[in-house]
Amino acid sequence: MAAFTRIHTLFFLSLFFLMSFTATSSDRPSLAEPQVSQIFRNIAEITDRASIEWILDDFLIAEDPDLVERLEIIDVSNIGFGRDDIVVVYPSLNVYIVEQPSRELTEIMRSWGIQEQRRDASNELSPDYFYPDQADTLSEEELRDRQLELVQGSIIADLLESVNRNYTDMPISLRFERDQEGFTFQIWNYDRNAFAFHPRPAAPDTVGVYDFMYMVAADTVIIADTVMYDLMFINKSVQEIIEVPLQPADRQVIRTTNLP
Repeated sequence: MAAFTRIHTLFFLSLFFLMSFTATSSDRPSLAEPQVSQIFRNIAEITDRASIEWILDDFLIAEDPDLVERLEIIDVSNIGFGRDDIVVVYPSLNVYIVEQPSRELTEIMRSWGIQEQRRDASNELSPDYFYPDQADTLSEEELRDRQLELVQGSIIADLLESVNRNYTDMPISLRFERDQEGFTFQIWNYDRNAFAFHPRPAAPDTVGVYDFMYMVAADTVIIADTVMYDLMFINKSVQEIIEVPLQPADRQVIRTTNLP
């Protein structure tokens, strides 16, 4: 049965109201304006034919199973599916209270859960804390394994940065849903005076910009009408030395030549 059950989150208005009285007495109190808010609750959607018949029979709901397209069981108390939940029958939209399901069906309902991606964090953390700026260093395999984490962090960072920039108080509640036809966005539980619009900061310039430097060079060429020659001087000196020994027989004449 669980294979045919889809769990999603119900987002509806929690309205507090007083019934109107037909009495015309002047003592009737005035109807004060209620505070309207919104809450999240889980819904189990059942579309399997055998499961629908079993639930209708177990809950003692007098509906023709052949005419029922689906059932929605709303976890009103937010403590798990079971007793005191609400059953909505489609397409009749009849509403029933789950009084006392059987033990077997109760155990199955307790196992229903939603695969939600939720992050809770302190207000002291900046948007940059959540942005996955290290993603450009991850391998393709790591990107695939951490894809959901990286996307979630990126969305949180961008949303938190925008809220911090445009809203200056606490608390505030947001809702965003999108399907094939469009999206829904809501803000509630806020102080209107705390809104202060600030434009998005300019995107950083990631394109290299170069300053231009113009260089002008001028060469002067002189053409002479006279051929000029460079002069090269070669100097030569000769020195003669005559040495006369003490013994005339041993006299020698030594001639040396020094060239610079």
